[in-house]
Amino acid sequence: MINAFSVDVEDWYQVSDFEDQVLPENWDRYESRVIPNTQRILRILDEFGVRGTFFILAWNAERHPALVEEIAAAGHEIATHGYGHRLVYELGKDQYRRDLELSQQILERILGRTARGYRAPSFSVTSQSMWALDVMLEAGIEYDSSIFPVQDSLYGIPGALRFPFVIHSRGERELVEFPMTTAKVAGRNLPLGGGAYLRVLPYAYMRWGMRRVNHEGQPAVVYLHPWELDPEQPRIEASARSRLRHYMNLSSCETKLTRLLADFEFAPMRDVIAASGPL
Repeated sequence: MINAFSVDVEDWYQVSDFEDQVLPENWDRYESRVIPNTQRILRILDEFGVRGTFFILAWNAERHPALVEEIAAAGHEIATHGYGHRLVYELGKDQYRRDLELSQQILERILGRTARGYRAPSFSVTSQSMWALDVMLEAGIEYDSSIFPVQDSLYGIPGALRFPFVIHSRGERELVEFPMTTAKVAGRNLPLGGGAYLRVLPYAYMRWGMRRVNHEGQPAVVYLHPWELDPEQPRIEASARSRLRHYMNLSSCETKLTRLLADFEFAPMRDVIAASGPL
């Protein structure tokens, strides 16, 4: 079974857990570590012969176009993570459209082609923001990976389908959803996916969950942020919950990542979706 590997290219201060402490208009005041941290992931993936999908926050792409070119030159798929890392359901339809279109324009200027994949910041396509699907179709997005079939304080649609499916269509256009991976146990969806779930929980849980999903005949999707391989990053004073989610087990994340790459087969999201039929 070929699974999908993905990276959300954000810097250490651009996360939703810190949005009360770090305002977007002040981002330029913070030390950027996104280039060396992303290059670290590129080296690891190259070591294992893995190609993936990089959902790039276009604010970073605008300032570091050579990094986008480096990712693409290494054979990875470039997709968009929006521009300013604002939660979709907080933006509203018009602001969301501007954010998405701006991100596509920036990536197209760098690469000469339009990004066709999208992932919302903090998986913020929820029941409050299903209108975003219309905007994606209008913008030419072909697949989305923003829905997490769990319940979290920031995100989640617990009753959503768990595996890739056509979520929305208009005329001849279709939008395929590749939801974040969950393992179903006793009628409950348990989150997998990666990120904090990979860092905080034992690796055995991740391996068990992905094998369970693959035994269902379905691909899983793994995601990671470059800052999760950077235990030396600066610390921000925030709530205990935010600090736990962001800083816990940073020093062991690389080891878990390499075990994951050794234990499973991976490919870019678009290739996995195409192989499964919807695209």
